[in-house]
Amino acid sequence: MATARNLHATSPSSSQPRWDVFLSFYGKDTRTNFVSHLYSALDQAGMLTFRDDPALQKGEKITPGLLNAIRDSKVFVVVVSENYARSPWCLNELVEILSCNTIENQVIPVFYYVDPSDDLRHLTGSFGEALDYHKKRYSVEMIDKWKAGLVEISEMSGYHLKNDQKTNESKTIQEIVDDVVRKTSRKVLYLEQHLVQIDFAVEEVFQKLSMKSNDVRAIGICGMGGIGKTTIAKVFYNTYSENFEISCFIECVKEFSQGGSPLFTLLQQILVELLRKKDYKVRDVESSIRHLKQILCSKKALVVLDDLDQLSYSEFLARFCDLFSGGSRIIITTRDVNLLEQLKPEIPEVEIYMVKKLGQTDSLKLFSYHAFGKSVAPESLRKLSESFATYAGGLPLALKVLGSSLRGRTNDVLFWKAKLEKLKKFPENG
Repeated sequence: MATARNLHATSPSSSQPRWDVFLSFYGKDTRTNFVSHLYSALDQAGMLTFRDDPALQKGEKITPGLLNAIRDSKVFVVVVSENYARSPWCLNELVEILSCNTIENQVIPVFYYVDPSDDLRHLTGSFGEALDYHKKRYSVEMIDKWKAGLVEISEMSGYHLKNDQKTNESKTIQEIVDDVVRKTSRKVLYLEQHLVQIDFAVEEVFQKLSMKSNDVRAIGICGMGGIGKTTIAKVFYNTYSENFEISCFIECVKEFSQGGSPLFTLLQQILVELLRKKDYKVRDVESSIRHLKQILCSKKALVVLDDLDQLSYSEFLARFCDLFSGGSRIIITTRDVNLLEQLKPEIPEVEIYMVKKLGQTDSLKLFSYHAFGKSVAPESLRKLSESFATYAGGLPLALKVLGSSLRGRTNDVLFWKAKLEKLKKFPENG
């Protein structure tokens, strides 16, 4: 099971990737057959694919243009064939690809009639022969990098074509395309650093949602403002959305109620996120629901509606949940428990998760992260820090705001004391 901490400190990307897919392969083995068919299938699925062919390149060093293509790609499909390691170009490409294998850039290995657990992992057969040949021309450091890259990709989960009657290349290609579509459409949400007690809360939500169950389930993450409802939902989404065929996270739903039809606006946003089409427009509520039904009835989906605060949505939610196929999950964050209680007669599988305030120890730790950049306050400010943490009442947002307002004033004890006295006399809202 994935853990929430894998995705805690995801930063927003400085620029959007240019390519959906980067294809790496050895041309003489696969250019005119498997890779040709795979490229066509990816293209038909709407994937913008960079197809590099070392056989058409001059020289053996990766050009700046190719480096940029690798760094500007969301997903890498590496087709490892029998002679892949004979090309220094392919090996350099592999090393660069693996260095970009982050949360948002994922490698999909395709073992094209080679055994990843034997020849590739132990560098025997054609792979061992190729590396022995390269030793005559390349440095020990370079050879070691190539070896490490080949071993690393051999240990990854991927697609294995074997020399037996059960191998169906067309089926494998379709599975790869489906995998790529799922990975490229996944959105990773930005989360601040220094989260405290989030893993525990996300695990509790996971358990309440009975993720292995094949029915449709919903959960409301409830609590007062600033207690961390949205953060818990975001970490859950980042951790588990890859287990669903489609997913979307709709932030600040209550903002849709500002003028116009809130339900109409919400439906349009859900469709935009699910379809990944920013220019998608809906005609009316009923046609939008019909379109949603077409999308959701055949796919396992995760939908998060953040900050839902209107009881007027309760009728829509009951109808909305009926659109989903088995295994789907709906998460709602709200301050209003009554919104969820009203759903229970319509959707018995609705759970409620009440977010707990932080205890004093965790409050002090979170406050210290924002005030000092570390989890422990300096001795000279320990007592004052404890007082600020107590004042925040276990609310993560209040701890963050208070800590940030004092950052950089670690040598000014008088300022801290004055700030605390002012808060006691004139409490701040929020």
